[in-house]
Amino acid sequence: MDAPAREAAVRTIARDGDPDRYTSALFASAAAREHLFALYAFNVELSRVGELVHEPQLGEIRLQWWRDILACACKGEAAGHPIADALALAVRECGLSRQSLADLIDARRFDVSVKIMPDTVALDDYLGETAGALFRLASEVISRGRRAEESDAMEPAIRASSIAYGLTGLMRALPLHAARGRVDMPEDVLVRHGTSPAELLAGEMSKGLGDVLAEFRETARVALSSAKRLVAALSPATREAFLPLALVDPYLSALQRVDPLRDVAEINPLYRLWRLSTYRFRPSA
Repeated sequence: MDAPAREAAVRTIARDGDPDRYTSALFASAAAREHLFALYAFNVELSRVGELVHEPQLGEIRLQWWRDILACACKGEAAGHPIADALALAVRECGLSRQSLADLIDARRFDVSVKIMPDTVALDDYLGETAGALFRLASEVISRGRRAEESDAMEPAIRASSIAYGLTGLMRALPLHAARGRVDMPEDVLVRHGTSPAELLAGEMSKGLGDVLAEFRETARVALSSAKRLVAALSPATREAFLPLALVDPYLSALQRVDPLRDVAEINPLYRLWRLSTYRFRPSA
């Protein structure tokens, strides 16, 4: 597959599978854009593993396939897979963290085998290895092979962003994941509020689940406030990697207007485009 065809295929997967991150990448510098598309398309493919397989062993095999094909591609071998080849190019040109890429793959073992989030510690780890890894890798893409910015705010910004963006995404995906037997809300928090994973999987909306979701919406809002302050302290170029945060507030508002077990909270695509095109991180934000 030649470069234009590969880039077109990668863009299509990123656009269709993750329109929020895809649209945010449209506002990145031209040099970073295709690499961001590759990164986000890779994440889309990983997220689909848990959707496409029903046996944990098959899911593990698919994740190992991604580890192997990416390792070969990063050595310069043509993988023959548009996403693997595009991401390998990003690794070579931008010096992407192999550990963060490995974290992205390893985190998806939850999707294919564990299925029920045991506690808040496991949730924090999952958010850090998924949303957090993507923010870190995106910042490395933006830096274009230079050492990623090492300010006192960088790692705290990634952590706060992973909670704000990742937790909001899990709440939006709750009806889809529950339909597949997956529970992203930590069992210890559900029990603390008088409900359980079994009730959630049965599609039973309860006061307890409502309280859990209200607690996590507030957690996401607090994390977002911290993330915006920390990102504002980074260089203007580095802030491009965190642009998806612009959509957290609208989604949190939308989450309060839907049935959380039956409806996926959405925002108008034109509003998404406008918000991403006009959003600015400011020290006072």
